[in-house]
Amino acid sequence: MSIIEKIQSQGGHPSGIIGTLIGHMMNMAHGNIYTWGLQDITIPMNATCLDIGCGGGKAVRTLAEKTVTGKVYGLDHSAEMIRLSGRTNHAFITKGIVEIHQGSISTLPYSDAYFDMVTAFETIQFWPNIPNNVMEIKRVLRPSGTFLIVNRYPPEQSKWSDFLQLKNAQAYENMLNAAGFHDITLDTATKTGWIKVAART
Repeated sequence: MSIIEKIQSQGGHPSGIIGTLIGHMMNMAHGNIYTWGLQDITIPMNATCLDIGCGGGKAVRTLAEKTVTGKVYGLDHSAEMIRLSGRTNHAFITKGIVEIHQGSISTLPYSDAYFDMVTAFETIQFWPNIPNNVMEIKRVLRPSGTFLIVNRYPPEQSKWSDFLQLKNAQAYENMLNAAGFHDITLDTATKTGWIKVAART
């Protein structure tokens, strides 16, 4: 198995000691990515938010710091990431601001129109069926809710591009249009090697 395939396997479902280490690394390395991804997004203080593939939980914590009277949920299918995210957000969990759940993007364990915002940081490339999974996100978003995607954006034809399911900005836009999202904005310019996509229901 190549290095990229090993990273892909652990990234898609972190497990064991290596998976936990990757979760810690994501928390340390991606703090500025979470800040950048959210910097132009208006989040009401009472918003209900969901971070899909919450990993080590740093993005959940970043969201929780912005929602004074709201609620933030983190979802991951890895038991190791659930434990790590719980430790990362212990203070917010104790205050009742954060909940961390184990579950699948394919069948989100939440009611229709439950969230004001859903985020996906560095996870969409691992989803088993992106068109269906995006429709599931649309189901749990309220009218005028926001779906935010932040992901690596390597040059096309590179090895990392081969690893991604959505390889360019047009593919993101087509996917969201097909799911019925609107007000789609895409940013590939302000942070080299990354794409930020926001859309509304």
